[in-house]
Amino acid sequence: MSVSKLGQALSGVAADAFKHLDSKARGALENLVNSGQISADDAVLGLRSMATQATFSRYSRERPRDQEDDQRLAASGSMLDKQRGLNDRMGAAREAFGQAFSNLQKAQESGELSMDQVREGLRPAQEEFDAQMAAIGNEQAALGKASSLEAGYEKTVKGFNAAMGSMISEDGFTEAYSEKANGAAQKLQQLGFDAKVFGNAFQNFAATVDIPGIGSKAGAAAPKEEPAAAPAAAPAAPAAAVGAEAADPVQATAAEDSGAGKPAAVDRGNAQAALSMLRAAASGTQKSGSDGILGALAGAADGTADTAASGLLDALKSGAGKAGPDDGKTV
Repeated sequence: MSVSKLGQALSGVAADAFKHLDSKARGALENLVNSGQISADDAVLGLRSMATQATFSRYSRERPRDQEDDQRLAASGSMLDKQRGLNDRMGAAREAFGQAFSNLQKAQESGELSMDQVREGLRPAQEEFDAQMAAIGNEQAALGKASSLEAGYEKTVKGFNAAMGSMISEDGFTEAYSEKANGAAQKLQQLGFDAKVFGNAFQNFAATVDIPGIGSKAGAAAPKEEPAAAPAAAPAAPAAAVGAEAADPVQATAAEDSGAGKPAAVDRGNAQAALSMLRAAASGTQKSGSDGILGALAGAADGTADTAASGLLDALKSGAGKAGPDDGKTV
């Protein structure tokens, strides 16, 4: 029996992760490769990246935590609460301005006010909105550059790369947050191979990984099928599955609250608040020509940024804080 392009390229971690996909997800992936939308090599790299992200997410939640982590987590939690409060105030200010504009517009449409009167009536609301936004901006600047988040996340990334070092190879896991590997994963997600298609497959895979110092989860979900390679004539994915709008990448690597087979739940508000602070720091970092996660997040595509936000939240929950740069080693 002939083996498909994807089947020929599958090996190592990608092959193991592939076994955790159901027939729908396997068919969607086969269809993307067979249709030429992505190469078999890039599809395999994307699988390795997703498998690594899920394993890193598990590592960040389960790694032993020391006193430094606890202190950093408390400080980071306080910063996140303040940032969330500022975001709420910003939303309220925009809503108030929008309501004022809407009321004046309705009065103008009914003939009660002229356009000049509308503009004059809108002036106080505009001034109030500008003043509130300036105050919020000053308070955001006072929060600092989220150094504790950056340092803690870097600690988690270094710990993961060290723990998994023997398993990071050409067909094994990638470096945590490898730019090249994450780019391949993002391309798959943009093509529709997302959490709506593969569900908890990568979390289930991560649960089976024997992470040095942590081990594997007892009772981890076993793959439904274990073929040696992808079938030559995999079922074609439904058009809706392949062309569906990409699900939030946060869901792809989100933490399970209990059991590998349970759908994950992420506090997206916390993740985005943390990401907002890192981006604020990144804007200053880029001006000085620095690299790393701060610089990367400032210009990151939404999918990559959301994935980083998810990993950041997992790290924060276990007392960590920054994704390290890709150092050009094995992806």
